[in-house]
Amino acid sequence: MPSMARLLPSSWGLPPSWVLVVGVMLPLAAGCTTSSAPPAAATGEGNRSATDTDPSAEAWTATGSTADGGSASQSLPMEVMSEVDGIPIPRIRSAAQSLSLQGAIPADVGNEHAARNPASPAAGDWIVVRLESEPKNLNPMNENSNVARIILSYVTQSLLWQNPETFEFEPLIAARWTAEDSVKLHPDYPGKERRIAVEGSEPAPQLELEYAAPPKGSDQPAPKIELRTLDGEGRAMGRVWVGVFPVGRIVGAPVTGFHDWSDAQGRLVISGIPSGQYVVKVGAEVYGKATRADDGSLTVVPATSENPLAAELQAAGKTELRLEAGEWIDWQQQTYYTYYLRPDVTWSDGQPFTTRDLEFAFAVAKNPTVDNDSLKGYYQDLVECTALSPQVVRMRYRQQYFLALEFTAGLSVFGPPYHQFQRLVRSKLGGELTLERLSAEEEAQQKKISVHGAAFGRFFNTDDEYNLRPMGTGPYVIERWERGDRVELVRRKDYWNSEKRGYLDRIVFKFIPDNVSALRALQAGQLDFCARLTPEQYFEDLKGPPDWFQGKYLKAAWFSPAFSYFGWNMLKPEFQDRRVRVALGLLFDKQRFLEEKLYHAGVVVSGPQYYFGPGYDHEVPPLGYDPETARDLLAEAGWVDTNGDGLLDKDGQPMKLNLPMVKGRPDVEQRAQVFQKNLKDVGIQLDIQFLEWASFLEKLRAKDFDVCTLSWALPLESDPYQIWHSSGAGKENRGSNHVSFSHPLADELIERIRVTIDAAERKQLHAAFHRLLDREQPYMFLYCPQDFGVYHQRFRGVKWYRLRPGFDLTEWYVPAAEQVYK
Repeated sequence: MPSMARLLPSSWGLPPSWVLVVGVMLPLAAGCTTSSAPPAAATGEGNRSATDTDPSAEAWTATGSTADGGSASQSLPMEVMSEVDGIPIPRIRSAAQSLSLQGAIPADVGNEHAARNPASPAAGDWIVVRLESEPKNLNPMNENSNVARIILSYVTQSLLWQNPETFEFEPLIAARWTAEDSVKLHPDYPGKERRIAVEGSEPAPQLELEYAAPPKGSDQPAPKIELRTLDGEGRAMGRVWVGVFPVGRIVGAPVTGFHDWSDAQGRLVISGIPSGQYVVKVGAEVYGKATRADDGSLTVVPATSENPLAAELQAAGKTELRLEAGEWIDWQQQTYYTYYLRPDVTWSDGQPFTTRDLEFAFAVAKNPTVDNDSLKGYYQDLVECTALSPQVVRMRYRQQYFLALEFTAGLSVFGPPYHQFQRLVRSKLGGELTLERLSAEEEAQQKKISVHGAAFGRFFNTDDEYNLRPMGTGPYVIERWERGDRVELVRRKDYWNSEKRGYLDRIVFKFIPDNVSALRALQAGQLDFCARLTPEQYFEDLKGPPDWFQGKYLKAAWFSPAFSYFGWNMLKPEFQDRRVRVALGLLFDKQRFLEEKLYHAGVVVSGPQYYFGPGYDHEVPPLGYDPETARDLLAEAGWVDTNGDGLLDKDGQPMKLNLPMVKGRPDVEQRAQVFQKNLKDVGIQLDIQFLEWASFLEKLRAKDFDVCTLSWALPLESDPYQIWHSSGAGKENRGSNHVSFSHPLADELIERIRVTIDAAERKQLHAAFHRLLDREQPYMFLYCPQDFGVYHQRFRGVKWYRLRPGFDLTEWYVPAAEQVYK
């Protein structure tokens, strides 16, 4: 075990797996110490071949977090990959495309019928909308499919509304909100002294420890360190901030430290962190709007009357707290959010929506048994949701997060009604629902079911009453779901927001997986809006247009944030060599496919952010198409045809791969078939297996595949944690990192992206991450395609937005004289 410079005597009786040093706390250089949630450790050195050069050595300078928790020095971004083992890598050189994202979107563009027949908005009529797949359920907490999100967007609502033209957040369920910063004081700050200790040690302003985790794969339990937080007199004090910062770079440890708070009794257990040396800090916390001066001092002004600092300052006859440089040790921007709810908001059954519902949503989201892996990453750093009154709630993030506003406001989207689950738990489980934390034994004794417990989690995952017809606060209610056919929504007559109540009486989502059948349904008059047409249908089948189309329907094309890709299961031995992944990335002619099969309707991409968004690095050209270079790379990796059977082999094993996929999208099937042929030409067998969506999804989550081909729907700027962080890698994880990508430098960049508030700095980090993925090639990034649709000309108020899904049916209406359904 590595030793520290100053070791404590072994007679202190500390566990042999870690060594503690009590330090004298000196004034620290003031600075913003940002942090990310403690992720699972990255798996080893990531997915790279033995001959690869570590990019952190050749093109990246990063020392990890400093001993005082400060930011690492960085050199951004890294160089774009130009060769692998001396083999040049070809690139596609094409002019960048542009798209104006912000600004007013005109309505009814191209609708000559609307222009000739102007009319005022009117309530009434229906719309029948085609969706290309059917969701597994409609529980917003654990169903992450794009089609479910579209349906639920009319049923559930966020505390705030993101304007699709300005991208600014505006009041919705919340009438107003305030964001405040968290500031941790020096442990010797007068009147707010804090100390940290372990069993057998004297309280100290800070500790230094060395932690030795058990070997990977070992059955040994992770050592536990129980810390105690105290006041300056040595008395136990609860709810005190504790920061655990790596000394230097520790693989698997967040580069900005672990941040947590002791419990009500002043106890905090540290366990399961990667091996290495750490500095443990403690300090009182205040929050408010903080401003930093050039001399390192901070001025903190409470922005809400509910802020405890406001009362302290008022008692002292002050309005602000000034902290000199050295009087504070950590500053996290915009981590406290206070929302003030409208008092008239109701669930669809008429019951009031209150802050108790948000407390319930928070507890459900954090329940480890609830099946919401794709969501947990966004809320793992949300550590508090406290109702201050029925209409005022305070939420707190562990550390600053560039999407904190979006996800605190979005908690109401995912949250179920507390009063409904009180009834369901009482009638089906025979207990009283509680927000208390109870053990299974306490639940049985008290006849209660804790929201935090496994019993509730299992019930929440499987109860069909909520999963099939969730209740919401939005303008529409799920009236019925006919499996295999449709979901029907009806407009609420008692909806609380007159400005966003919608016009259409009924929205019918009809599930038609097959595109040919969808177009036939449109021709037969069974659909009003047919989304997700293929490029061939849009450009060829509707060319002219045909007689049945003229004077009735309109075509529409729009860009929404997304990208398509082939992914390699990096748990499979074939894909653990980077040269193989790069080689496969050279075996699909993206530009040609886009031009010939997608009719130029899209743009080839090279990375994980939205092509037209702020996080995409346009300095990274996509990989080109070059079978000869691919052969060279495969040969370098040891894949050659040694027996003349036409298949590459290594160590006696031929390269035979499987690609499970869902049938119904001809363009996706075509790209799989083109790729299959290209692989065959170089000696690789790819077997395509068509499955139903549910079976395919299970294979994906179980990581039971070799190759996959899918698309990700994105926001304008996405947090890469969900898809790319190593905490989601491995067979046991069923989240969105289905290729099990794992790389310590990627984890570091992801963690820094999350805590970087400044957009320009975050753009640099996105660029470095983009270049790292380009180098490692866990995906073959393909293209950002356009979306295509057809809708009936009687609909007005139609706009095509830049935010997914690109349309808002609450804005669509039919003039009274043209309404079909009465």
